[in-house]
Amino acid sequence: MISSILIALSGGVAVGMSRSINGRLTMDRGAFCASFWNHFIGFLLLTVFVFIFARQGLALLVDVPGWAFTGGIIGAIFVAISSYVFPRIGANRSALLIIGGQMIAGLLIDHLRGTAQFHIGQPAGVALILSGIYLTRYSR
Repeated sequence: MISSILIALSGGVAVGMSRSINGRLTMDRGAFCASFWNHFIGFLLLTVFVFIFARQGLALLVDVPGWAFTGGIIGAIFVAISSYVFPRIGANRSALLIIGGQMIAGLLIDHLRGTAQFHIGQPAGVALILSGIYLTRYSR
């Protein structure tokens, strides 16, 4: 359990670093160009990983429903959006807003799929996150 928590925290650090670096590239080349290079380099790295280490290659695509690939489209949009906003509103506010959006989306997805018990603490937690975002924006 502890190792999973540390890995998740490391993933969060990686996202923050990646968005900051892409934000800098966005300032020089634009959000879509930064997003392109982010995904192209990631594609190269993952291609090597899949073909060398997974040893399944293109067999990974068998029996996968087409809609399952829309995550890549959403991911590309996320990278372009975050690359655009990070240099404009800062890493802290961007990260908080992204987390707030993830919490709202998570609540909606769980509710629509019926995969989690809904209780008042969940929207209250999201409200606290959004309040924190407000405080970081308007308190000096």
